Amino acid sequence: MVKVVRLKKRIGRIRNTIYSKWVYDDGGAEPGEEVIIESYERETIGIGIYDGVGAVSVRILSRERIRPIREVIEDNILKAYQIRRRLGWDSYRLINSDADDLPGLIIDIYGDTAVIQSGSIGIDKYLDTIAKILDKHGIASKTYVRNDQRSRKEIGLEIWKDWIYGEGDIEVIITEGKAKFKVNIEVGHKTGFFLDQRMNRLEVRLYSRGGRVLDLFSYTGGFGIHSLLNGAYKVVFVEKDPTAIEYLNENLKLNKLMERHVEIVEDDVYRYIEERNMGYDLVVIDPNALIQKRTEYRRGVERYKYLYSETYKLLKPGGTAFLSSCSYFLKTDRYIKIVNELSPKPYIVGGLRGASPDHPYRVDTPELNYLKALYIYKSRGYTT
Repeated sequence: MVKVVRLKKRIGRIRNTIYSKWVYDDGGAEPGEEVIIESYERETIGIGIYDGVGAVSVRILSRERIRPIREVIEDNILKAYQIRRRLGWDSYRLINSDADDLPGLIIDIYGDTAVIQSGSIGIDKYLDTIAKILDKHGIASKTYVRNDQRSRKEIGLEIWKDWIYGEGDIEVIITEGKAKFKVNIEVGHKTGFFLDQRMNRLEVRLYSRGGRVLDLFSYTGGFGIHSLLNGAYKVVFVEKDPTAIEYLNENLKLNKLMERHVEIVEDDVYRYIEERNMGYDLVVIDPNALIQKRTEYRRGVERYKYLYSETYKLLKPGGTAFLSSCSYFLKTDRYIKIVNELSPKPYIVGGLRGASPDHPYRVDTPELNYLKALYIYKSRGYTT
């Protein structure tokens, strides 16, 4: 018999992720069990998976009719796939947690390989089922699990990574516009590649032609390689991770880019920018999250201010900069204020950018709307 989780009175808007503090009675459910979620007044809200680890009690997967949870998972995956397949990309985010009604689950697709990250002990119980669904519908014939993210460590979940369905090469080659990238799904950041920046990388071609480009925190070369393929005279890549630099070199060869147009600097970005002079037509600043929790907010804001202002000095008047932040705790208005404090005062080119369209979010899941980015134009001396 399916167990029932009953919520407390007056918990406000009910999101897909239900925290333990909102639960009146968990019905004796165990992690991974499918459950029916009811309001305090005994009205059925939906069906989901009981979690019970950390702060999360249950994850709602459907607010429609009661049916087996495996059917719900399959339907939710297919709905997400119908949206993504229209993009025509060979690499994309298929499932973006709550936004696709599968809270606690991330699935990224690289060719015919799926890479899964689960942040839920309840979702963990269905990983094999998910892999078989992906194969059944021709979405991915192989599935690799990357359950090594920090959020799992924080709530005491097992850290592991391995193939769970089929088996293949941990290195895959993907296409993005004119560019090709080799991705290592086992050791690369996130699931191997920063898929959320796709549209922002493609836009860089508009500001690259004939210019000198500085690609900071370059990782495996995304922004700089797009710049070179679209006519940049030279790109300087700055990255301190030796593994990322190894793949950067592989990607330069893969795209048949000439060494005379490339300089790779294995160094800390903060140290590098202190020793450089102005001279770039385009500067790309795409750091890791500098504010990963609320207690880091003040220090993180100062780091963003320093990083943006110092690199802005390296930009020629009339040049363009790409300034990115993936810190959820840095809200949009504060981020824009930091950019607007640069001197000389910048012009914002177009509007605020975010994650690519394969990374949807909802109004009630603001944590999925973490990425903020602007292209700005450095004016020629206007400072007020």
